[in-house]
Amino acid sequence: MLRIGKLTDYAMLILSQMAKEPHVVLSATSLADKLHLMPPTVSKVLKILSDGGLVSSVRGAEGGYHLAREAATITVSDVITAMEGQVAMTECCESPGLCGIDTLCTMRENWLKINSLISSLLRGLTIADLLKPLSPLQVIQGLHYEQ
Repeated sequence: MLRIGKLTDYAMLILSQMAKEPHVVLSATSLADKLHLMPPTVSKVLKILSDGGLVSSVRGAEGGYHLAREAATITVSDVITAMEGQVAMTECCESPGLCGIDTLCTMRENWLKINSLISSLLRGLTIADLLKPLSPLQVIQGLHYEQ
């Protein structure tokens, strides 16, 4: 089964909440309360997102976090990459040459195409997009196969 990790799912929730309040510095505790998540988990996710350049921290008594850039410029791909690494459907999509049969494999090119389409879709959707309902047509229109 293809599935993003739980922390990545939480990251999407956290970033979406921050996008709803773009000019507010939010503490990990306030985000945890609003999203009904455990504060240590939110802190862990915020640290990863900060390391990935998606959120910025503000120190001090009124400190917390805010989006490092506009929600319309933070893609789902950016979030997944920060949390889990590059999107790769198979090992040969992630690191060509690691598989012992990649030069003989009849599926490799197809997996690369599928990976490209999924990556394109994830790069075409932003946090701002996810704040509003998307129709299937809007999602499909964002697909671009890259060779």
